[in-house]
Amino acid sequence: MYSEFIIKKKNGEDRHIYAPDRRLKNIQRKMAQILNCVYKIKPAAHGFVLDKNIVTNAENHIKRKYIFNIDLENFFEQIHFGRVRGMLMKPPYSIGSEAALVIAQIACYKGKLPQGAPTSPILTNMVCSPLDTQLTKLAKKYNLHYTRYADDISFSSYRDELPTGIVYEDLEGIHIGKELREILSQNSFAVNSKKTRVFDYRKRQEVTGLVVNEFVNIRRAYIKKIRAILYHCKQDGIYETAKEYVEKGNCKNSSIIEMIKNETEENKERVAEWFKEVLKGKIGYIKFVRGKNDYVFLKYAKEINELYGEEVFSIETELKLIDKIEKSVFVLEFESEDNYVQGSGFIVRDIGLLTNYHVTDNNEIYTVNTYKGEKKCCVSNEMNLIKNNESIDYACYLYGKTSEDALELGNSDELDIGSEVLVIGYPDYYTGNSPEIQHVNIISQRPFMGQKIFTISGRIVHGASGGVVLNMSYQVVGVIRCGSVTLKETESNSLQGFIPINEIVNDLMA
Repeated sequence: MYSEFIIKKKNGEDRHIYAPDRRLKNIQRKMAQILNCVYKIKPAAHGFVLDKNIVTNAENHIKRKYIFNIDLENFFEQIHFGRVRGMLMKPPYSIGSEAALVIAQIACYKGKLPQGAPTSPILTNMVCSPLDTQLTKLAKKYNLHYTRYADDISFSSYRDELPTGIVYEDLEGIHIGKELREILSQNSFAVNSKKTRVFDYRKRQEVTGLVVNEFVNIRRAYIKKIRAILYHCKQDGIYETAKEYVEKGNCKNSSIIEMIKNETEENKERVAEWFKEVLKGKIGYIKFVRGKNDYVFLKYAKEINELYGEEVFSIETELKLIDKIEKSVFVLEFESEDNYVQGSGFIVRDIGLLTNYHVTDNNEIYTVNTYKGEKKCCVSNEMNLIKNNESIDYACYLYGKTSEDALELGNSDELDIGSEVLVIGYPDYYTGNSPEIQHVNIISQRPFMGQKIFTISGRIVHGASGGVVLNMSYQVVGVIRCGSVTLKETESNSLQGFIPINEIVNDLMA
């Protein structure tokens, strides 16, 4: 009742997939729904869990000094028939032996969990539940953070070194520490030594294929590959680019390969349509990781729309927002021989240019530039200041209040815990960096340094200070105030916040 086929892994090795036939698959799907109802999700588990994914997994390891990744070898094959049956008979499930036997028989193929069956993901999480509990306790013992996405296990630390009980390194390479090795052994899991890696903060740090040095991001090589493909599509044509893509071994679809061998006009059109879905998936992955308002996603989404002459991605609203942000949110910079200060700022209709007091508190002259380097004006506390307030931490300058590009004022009193907002600024700005747009939620309201702030679920990094916070109607509801700037930060998000705009408006009116 299974079809067997092979797909290639990224490293070129074979991955065996066992797809159940329609009748068995329907039974397994219903069973998976029931098992999901009784499985108590562990906080550390991010794979095959509703509302969790590789992004939520990676978010737990942002801006750490060290990250340690291991991969469980032959993950599905290590979870065999006896383990499934035994797990179901033990607490907390404690079902009868006959029922456990039937479930294991329906879920297993050739004595183990098959990759491709709907029941396999939930059963792996259920079998790994004791492992997650034990590794979470081990991580807490050493003040580390632990997560698991299927067979990918990650530990991360703010400290200057990882404990030897978890990992150590000698002239022969990286080794699993005794405490970690014993827990894995107790749970009958082996480690793929080829995928055991330690990343320190001076290198590119990755968790489940995503870069996490500053924030969750995609590898530059992935972005460059999409840029190159789109460029070739414009230069050489869609079909020729698709043909080259297939000839390089990037396609396993036998029907597409045959169409390229038989180059009729109809086949060329079908290949071009297939390649549209390939590109849509690749560009959609950027959206999945970086959000629908991400500048890079919108750039490539616009290109594929133009390439195919249709709305592959519906982005009209987002493009208007990006255009508005480019014209209204700026980089503020001051540079001398011994000092460099960089922050963010933005213009609000009928108010002017807003930033933080601490960004421009040295009375020097700051240039106000677009991210592309276009100079808009200069601001200084001795030249065009309207008003500033150190305790609230804002400064307002006489620029942009009558501009057509100015942002509209919103009402921060309408915000509450859980409200969605967009946080926009220029963290760690380098020439040409586009604005960073985070789609986040408000998680608390609290006093900070004598002033009311809202804290958020995202991270604010040095350079974003003075940036704008918009509600989902794209109106100004706050000014970014504070965030973490060093590698010694704690896991607390208490400093990730913004000043409600009404606090600033009320002070300006006073």
